[in-house]
Amino acid sequence: MRYIKLSESEKLELEKVYQMPFKHYLGNRIQCLLLSHQGYSVPQLSDIYSTQPRTIRNWFTRWETSGLAGLNILPGRGLKPAINMEDSFLVEAIIKEVREEPQNLSNVFAILNAKLGLNLSVGQLRQFLKKVEIQLASFPQMH
Repeated sequence: MRYIKLSESEKLELEKVYQMPFKHYLGNRIQCLLLSHQGYSVPQLSDIYSTQPRTIRNWFTRWETSGLAGLNILPGRGLKPAINMEDSFLVEAIIKEVREEPQNLSNVFAILNAKLGLNLSVGQLRQFLKKVEIQLASFPQMH
């Protein structure tokens, strides 16, 4: 069985941070470490936090390697945007097509998918346009 053994200073630090306003996930991870220090096993902790034992072990490893900073959510989670904003050629091509036919996003996204080999939906195109601050008020609602 794997347990976290905390030094007195680590325990005090975690308890201090736990008392501060924080993200809910961070509080759970801190509390999990403190419970492990008290002798709770990984399977018990996974039941308490309704997660996989592997997740608990990952929290332990991140604590051991990175300390308190390791308990934060790692970057890169979630769905990636369909259009890379850093690809200036792609951004300019999309804006050009929208300006040529601003009243019909269905046609625009079909043209973009055919010309550029993209697999966009009208919704993704709308999200992109919001990001580049093109006014959508003039575009009809697409259903």
